[in-house]
Amino acid sequence: MKKKGYFLSLGAGKNQVPLISAARALGLEVAAVDKNDKAPGFAMASLRIIESTFEYRRILRAVAENPLPTPIIGLGTRSFGKATYSTAYLAEKLKLKYASTESVLKFSDKQILKETLAPKGIRVPREIPASEIKAKSKSFPYPWILKPSQGSGKSGIQLVESDSDLKSISNLISPKKQPKSKTTANSPHPETWLLEEYIPGPEYTVLGLVEGSEFHLVNISLKETSSFPPFLEAAHRLPFPKSELEGEIKMLCRAIVKATGLKNCPFVAEFRSDENGDLVLIEAAPEVGGEYLADVLVPGYSGYDYFTNLVKLLVGEPITPPPSSLEIPKKLKSQVRFDIPPRGVSVLKSWENFPTAFGETILLDQNLKELGSKLDTSLGNETRTRVLCVRSKASSSEEEWNGSVKNRLKAEYEAR
Repeated sequence: MKKKGYFLSLGAGKNQVPLISAARALGLEVAAVDKNDKAPGFAMASLRIIESTFEYRRILRAVAENPLPTPIIGLGTRSFGKATYSTAYLAEKLKLKYASTESVLKFSDKQILKETLAPKGIRVPREIPASEIKAKSKSFPYPWILKPSQGSGKSGIQLVESDSDLKSISNLISPKKQPKSKTTANSPHPETWLLEEYIPGPEYTVLGLVEGSEFHLVNISLKETSSFPPFLEAAHRLPFPKSELEGEIKMLCRAIVKATGLKNCPFVAEFRSDENGDLVLIEAAPEVGGEYLADVLVPGYSGYDYFTNLVKLLVGEPITPPPSSLEIPKKLKSQVRFDIPPRGVSVLKSWENFPTAFGETILLDQNLKELGSKLDTSLGNETRTRVLCVRSKASSSEEEWNGSVKNRLKAEYEAR
C-alpha cells in the first residue's frame, strides 16, 4: 500500500482485533481507543487512548494533544451504535473518509430510517397505528412485534400475539410514553418503542462495502433465529439459496445507500421475504455487523479478505471487489452456528465435542459461556453459549448438511 501513517481504531476489544490486525498488515501504525486498559487490541497499537469510544470530543482532544510522527490517514470501528456516530464525527473533524454524521444519524433510530426509506419505494414493516391498540376488531392481524427504536443485539424485542400480550406492554406504547424524537450530538434520539407488523418469512443478512457512494456486495447469507422472541441469531448459512433474489437485494441496498447518503463505510442489512415472496427491509446500518461473519465465515467460504479491503477503503486506497457467487465452487458450503439455550432461564450443564464428517473443516469452535452459567434468553444474543464455524466440500445438499450440523452441535441445560 502506498500510503503511510496511523489508522485510528475506535475500540480495542476482541471484536476490534481483526480490524487492527488488517491495518498493521498493510504497514500502518495503529492508534486505538478503548476504556478498558487491558483490551487485547492495545497490544498491537503504537498509541493507546484510554477512553470510551462514545466520548468523541475527548478522543479528538487526545489525538490533537499527542503529536504523531506521521498523520492519521484513516479511522474505523468494528463496533455499532454510538461508536459509529463517534467515528463519523471524528472523520469530519480530521477530514478523513467515512460516512457523514448526518447519514449515520438516519440509521441511529429505526423510526427515522423507515421514514427516510419508505418514500423511496423500499418496503419496511408497517407500523401498527394507535387506533389498532384499543380496537376490539383488529385490522392488522396478530402477531405484531415490539422493539426499541435504538436497540441492538436483539435485546428488548417482544412478540405480541394476543390482546393479553398487548395489555402487558401498554406502558411502553402509551402515547404519554412516546416523546417526539429530537436529534442532538450527544444523544441523537430519546428511547422510543416501535410496534410493527411481524414478517414471519425467511431472513437474509447482507454484508457490503460502500466505496465512495458505490455499493459492493460481499455476500448474502441465510439467517436462522430462535423460534421464540427476542429471536436470537442461531446461524448464518452459505451459499445463499435464493440466488434469484440476489439482483433485487443488490438494487435495494444501492437504493438505501443513495437515500441515506452513505459513503466510504461498511454496510449491513437484513431482509425478510413475506408470504408473497416480496422483500421487506428489517434492519440496516453503516456497520460491519454480523458476529463472526466478516472475520471467519466470509474468508473461510469465499477467500475474500473483508477487513483488509475495509481498511483500504477507509484510507482511500482502491479495494479488491468481492468475488461473485459464480466464482465459488458449487459444492462448497459453510455456516456459523450458535448454540442457544431453551427459552427462559436455564443453567449450562455440559458440552459434547463436535464430531467432524467427511469433507469438513472447522474454522472456529469456541465456548461463549462457562459451565454453570445462568442464562436468560430474554437478554438476547449475549445468552448464546457456543459458536461453531464449519466448511464442507462434500457433495450433500446444503439442507442435508445443515441438518447434520444442527444434530451434532449438542449441549445440556437445566431449567430454572
